[in-house]
Amino acid sequence: MPGLDLRTIGELGLIEALRRRARQARGVWVRGIGDDAAVLRPRPGRDLALTTDTLVEGIHFRWSTTDANSLGRKALAVNLSDLGAMGARPLGFLLSLALPEDASPEAIDGMLRGLLVEANTARCPLVGGDTVAGPVWTLSITAIGEVPKGAALGRSGARPGERLLVTGTLGAAALGLWLLERGQGSVQGARRFIRRQLCPRPPYEAGLRLLRTRFASAAIDLSDGLARDLAQLLRESGLAAEVHLDRLPLPRGMRALCRRFGLEAEELALHGGEDYELLFCVRAEAPSAAVFTRRLGCRVTELGVLRAGRGARSLRAGCPVPVAPWGFDHFKPVCTSADK
Repeated sequence: MPGLDLRTIGELGLIEALRRRARQARGVWVRGIGDDAAVLRPRPGRDLALTTDTLVEGIHFRWSTTDANSLGRKALAVNLSDLGAMGARPLGFLLSLALPEDASPEAIDGMLRGLLVEANTARCPLVGGDTVAGPVWTLSITAIGEVPKGAALGRSGARPGERLLVTGTLGAAALGLWLLERGQGSVQGARRFIRRQLCPRPPYEAGLRLLRTRFASAAIDLSDGLARDLAQLLRESGLAAEVHLDRLPLPRGMRALCRRFGLEAEELALHGGEDYELLFCVRAEAPSAAVFTRRLGCRVTELGVLRAGRGARSLRAGCPVPVAPWGFDHFKPVCTSADK
């Protein structure tokens, strides 16, 4: 498939290519691409959930360590993760795209293909946006979802005595980033960790299923690291938590790779970020993690319990362990083993 050369097709040509390739918006969408604004007609009894996320070349990705298709998929996936954490079903998204005038035609084409594959998989159509010239690649997406009226999950609904659970595994993306940036992508076992970094697969549908169980009180998606995101949830709910570090769900093969390079697997799981898993709280009488695994369609692990007070208390083999709630912060960077 030929690439999209901006110097040949211009802005209008790029917009037409987007319109031609995007799945036509139907259902709640009265108007999509082609007008000054998209028009959404919400269904009765539904609230709208909106989220936005931006990927900037040199900050969130580098061409030396990513490919265009994965970039497109990741740009939408991180927004779907936010919707899932609210228990919202994706409806559509807007794309603001800044590209250098000499952007590779093949890279543009690959990014769009990846983006629209993710959109089709999620049944989340592209309904509009903006295109501009810029000094570096910048993809900014605003995703829209719907949730039953008054039922959206948030970060402030947790209560003392509730249990803390998490989907999937932690630390794989951080290890993948470390391997990529140090030229270790070809070592045995590295590939699947690198894929978790380049092309995450958030369990956003698990958020919808979790909402239907009626056991969840609060949730947050894990983008900046378990320690930092848990601290945000606890701050919003005004609570403390006891977290058992020996329960951290690490991917198969992670400890072995970490030992090989002198890394701490637990540290990556706590602080590395970009896991895009779902951390959530449920009532004490809620089913076991094994039952949630079946109901949500993904692995679920119980990490601890919520208490009255402030902050997180980490335990290993029942003994307190100091863990700082640091992670990735755009404006207050810290050095981690998976420094972004």
